[in-house]
Amino acid sequence: MSQSGFSLSCFLVLLLLAACERTPSHEAIVARELARPDTVREIFLNYELGMSRQAFYDSSWALNRRGLVTHGPQNQNVLYKLSDALPYEATMLYYPDFKDDRVVQMRARIHYDAWAPWNRRLWSDSLLLDVRQLMEAWYGKGFITQEVSIPLNGLTREFVKIDANRQITIRRASDSDVLVMITDLRATLPEDDG
Repeated sequence: MSQSGFSLSCFLVLLLLAACERTPSHEAIVARELARPDTVREIFLNYELGMSRQAFYDSSWALNRRGLVTHGPQNQNVLYKLSDALPYEATMLYYPDFKDDRVVQMRARIHYDAWAPWNRRLWSDSLLLDVRQLMEAWYGKGFITQEVSIPLNGLTREFVKIDANRQITIRRASDSDVLVMITDLRATLPEDDG
């Protein structure tokens, strides 16, 4: 066998091995995790997927009385300071989506407090990686990277982790903000009429 033939054979074997070791697709991971019999409800700060709207308000009020959270801009979300959680002072603004008065998704926007257009190290492309590390500290390793197309933003990278019914998605929202969505995949699925 010639040198080039041997090199080509080695390349093809390595390519085949790499193809066999690929990360499962997002759809395959969702199917595998939703097949689990357990349910994961934890979000953060003792909030849970499936909690009632009133329980969310009561929990937020209790956290506010303890000085951990306050109201966000125009009273449209909850503001939580991430003082020691990230390399720089940061703020998280969050509020859930409800279905039938139950929390089915928590949306959180995180930004560095000292962000400015000229302060490049605090832009969301760096923050995205820092938030991924924070989410790994909170929820464990296992985030996969995928490319998605977002209307008006084009192709972007996001990190996703699925534990049973709970999906955590992290992606850039703007030059300054990173969006974290914690979703109950079972609650957002169409209901079975049978």
